[in-house]
Amino acid sequence: MSQTLYRKYRPQSWADIAGQNHVKVTLAFEVETGKLAHAYLFSGPRGVGKTTIARILAKALNCLDRRGGEPCGKCESCEAVNENKTLDVIEIDAASHRGIDAVRENIIENARFSPSRLKYKIFIIDEVHMLTAEAFNALLKTLEEPPAQTVFVLATTELHKVPPTIISRCQRFDFRKIPFADLVERLHGICEREGVKVDKRALEEIARNSDGCLRDAEGLLGKVLSLGDGKRVSYDEALVVLPRSSTALVSAFTEALLRRDGRAALSVIDDSAEEGIDADQFTGDVIELLRRILLAKVTGDVSAVVIDMDEEQKRQLEGWRELREVGDLVKLLELFIEKRRDVKLCQPPQLPLEIAVARYCAGMTDIVEESPRPAPPTKRPVVQPAAPLATPKAPAAPVQKIEAAPEIPRAVHIEPTVPAAVRQDEVLPPAAAAPPTTVGCVCGFDLDAVRAKWGDFLRLVGEENHSLTFLLGVAEPVEIAGGVVKVGFNYVFHRDKFNSAKNRQAAEKAMSALLAEPVRMEGLVLERKVEMVNNDPAPAAAAAAPATPVDSLAAAFGGRVME
Repeated sequence: MSQTLYRKYRPQSWADIAGQNHVKVTLAFEVETGKLAHAYLFSGPRGVGKTTIARILAKALNCLDRRGGEPCGKCESCEAVNENKTLDVIEIDAASHRGIDAVRENIIENARFSPSRLKYKIFIIDEVHMLTAEAFNALLKTLEEPPAQTVFVLATTELHKVPPTIISRCQRFDFRKIPFADLVERLHGICEREGVKVDKRALEEIARNSDGCLRDAEGLLGKVLSLGDGKRVSYDEALVVLPRSSTALVSAFTEALLRRDGRAALSVIDDSAEEGIDADQFTGDVIELLRRILLAKVTGDVSAVVIDMDEEQKRQLEGWRELREVGDLVKLLELFIEKRRDVKLCQPPQLPLEIAVARYCAGMTDIVEESPRPAPPTKRPVVQPAAPLATPKAPAAPVQKIEAAPEIPRAVHIEPTVPAAVRQDEVLPPAAAAPPTTVGCVCGFDLDAVRAKWGDFLRLVGEENHSLTFLLGVAEPVEIAGGVVKVGFNYVFHRDKFNSAKNRQAAEKAMSALLAEPVRMEGLVLERKVEMVNNDPAPAAAAAAPATPVDSLAAAFGGRVME
């Protein structure tokens, strides 16, 4: 059975390693000078060479014909390590041997014995973060005072799960993703050794899909080499087996989005779905491209973000960065990052993308507009009847002040009342009175239009601010005065919350979008009509009654005790 490429072409010396120069140069020097640490900790992404470098270190330490820090690869010791025929290099998978008994049996007990044939006994513990807390505690003492001629190499992809006491006893090396150019060069070298010519664009596409992971890149290359006539693989043939996230579709979608062309953007989403492109991968590619456009816009240097792009993509990015401002790009990125979380939860999965396009192209986000918006008035007018229009009409009835309701006799329940601090000129007529009319309105909408749109208004506000939806759920539009939509609330707290700059502006923006013209809004406190209970005719006597603890408690919560 043939070997996979990442096993067949696994590096056997420091020179074969792609990238990780800061690691291999340091380790080679330590081997050459004999200044070794008793324990090493390799941390970093998967598939970047942690275990491979640990094996090369084991060979270099035990090589019988070492030149500098480089193992010869031909002596008895090197061949024994290469073929896994030595008992002195012990590789343990902590994911499947994570308990304290496994650590005691495979590591602690074994470490007490001297190397059987080689100079050093090497323990390579892969995915060390998977060990249990008890296993780490058992390993700690051995790491702190290891036996002579014993070296530990711990490898992990999740450093934050390794206890600090373990980390502090190791020499730590942080591995990085393989640079794009190194990946392409490595893949090209494998193709030459295999005797197959692969289109350079295909190798670059493989490198992009692998995201800095050499093992993934070599796995994808293995699929590509199985295509064609065994001597040449074209770019189009390679796309058959590569993850289906077309660069052309991502580019077309991004350009349509930046130009606010909703029809074109939605068409690209449909095309990607019909071609079977994974929606999550497509969204991730769009986010990555928007990120690069943002960086190019901020830094003014396109060359810093196009190291893995061809010439056509570079020219496109140059033009795209001029279409939007920095604030616009930031909000657009935030929108798609938010919607990417919904892609895996929705059916069809492209629905969150379609919603994002609709919101952005319809201006239903807080994204910076191309032209400046008119500044809001610095001072909102006090609620009062507007001056009569020039056309002779009967003047609108002014809002009358409502006298405070008489004290109500005692009851068995507590009912909140309007706080005394509320100004009387902010109190609207009771609900039983005739519905208020539009006073002095010179705008293009009336109260009926606002009420008709109220349900849509609540849904639109909810997309931006869920808490504001709950607040408006207990309110209603009650009047239009001076072109301002008055929203009635039962309590001062709710009115003040709505009148805060952030909430009021969000509400005004949503209502303006629905009515297709600028709208200003303001919250007011409605008068709450208090009805007599049990027809008790003695309110004055109740008012004269001395305060009780229950009276005080009710007053503290803005109410009165009734009976």
